[in-house]
Amino acid sequence: MNKNLVLVKRYLPLLIVFITLPLNAQIISQFTWDADPVTAADIGPDATSVSGSAFSDVGGVGGTNGLNAGLPKADINMVIPGSPTFDIDGIDVSFDYQREESSGTFLRRGSSLIINGCANLSVSYRVDNGVGGFTTVSSGNVYAIPNDDTYRNYRFYYLPATGEGVLSVDGAVVWSNDGPDARNLYWTGSGNLEVGVGIDGTGFNDTFMDNLIIASIFDSPLPIELKSFTATYLDQDHNVRCEWETASEVNNDFFTIERSEDGVKWENRVQIAGAGTSSQTISYSFIDEKPFLGVSYYRLKQTDFDGTYSYSKIKSVKVDNLTSDSFMIYPNPATHTFLLYAEGVDLTQVKIMNILGQELKEVAPSQDGNNLYFDIQGIEKGVYFVSYKGLIKP
Repeated sequence: MNKNLVLVKRYLPLLIVFITLPLNAQIISQFTWDADPVTAADIGPDATSVSGSAFSDVGGVGGTNGLNAGLPKADINMVIPGSPTFDIDGIDVSFDYQREESSGTFLRRGSSLIINGCANLSVSYRVDNGVGGFTTVSSGNVYAIPNDDTYRNYRFYYLPATGEGVLSVDGAVVWSNDGPDARNLYWTGSGNLEVGVGIDGTGFNDTFMDNLIIASIFDSPLPIELKSFTATYLDQDHNVRCEWETASEVNNDFFTIERSEDGVKWENRVQIAGAGTSSQTISYSFIDEKPFLGVSYYRLKQTDFDGTYSYSKIKSVKVDNLTSDSFMIYPNPATHTFLLYAEGVDLTQVKIMNILGQELKEVAPSQDGNNLYFDIQGIEKGVYFVSYKGLIKP
């Protein structure tokens, strides 16, 4: 009976990730621009239009893709439907940007909210004045954006409960205004939201914008501002390194690294304490010394002191570069039993599959060192495949 040892690719079920946040803080729009079309939102409504030159390109934050204005040279001018998504009382908006030009508008909604930048950072927004009209609050130019090809996180939030407006760069406050309490933004029905107005990257054809996140808030901003999360296979050590960085943290109790073989069932790998409340950039890392063999998935869970939590985007890692001498089936052809030699791997599952990919038998290994013996009596003669899953030994 012929047997061949192969890795069997599996079709994964549809994965839907829900992000859970406190009731007074909810992400309503998110664009990571990790793939084309760049009008596709990760959360909230898709953009209805964008420059024909703009596309997802390498060079984003943390090794991901980001937004490139592209060629021929043209302003991004991405339009997101305004109502009802952005008819909210308070807002928390952040994005990553590395300077390519000297003028432009990062984000605006009519005259009700304008975040200007490229050379100098400023914000202007309208607030209900309590008598049926509005008051315009303007920061003026408060921060000179460095032209050094370095991503920084730019953030503006307005809290209706306290009337506080804040501009920050990499978590450090560069401007704030404390207005009257219990005043909402004055912008319901103010039109569509526009991103990258007058921004064309100077025609350099480089990625310069990433990770746009917009949240509806009331009395506190989003609990943490996650700048990046990556999972990388280190083939020399057969480890997976998870790294993440926060621009700011509010009431952050701890992080949990979760891992999955199929993107559906998750297990906790480690819990790491957060910084509580911080306005500084903080870097974290974890080494998984015993990753799954093949493709696996990692995500970051962040938990507040009150038990509310949120998830990062899911990252996939492929561990498959062990040497060909690491696995061997003997004898082949086999009759009653066969031996699977598996060096450096703890096998968790072995199945016998027919040529149609149908499972015939799941066999329990009897281990003798690196040699695992399998009983295959009762299977008819033919050509079969062996599929397996396992953990890399540390």
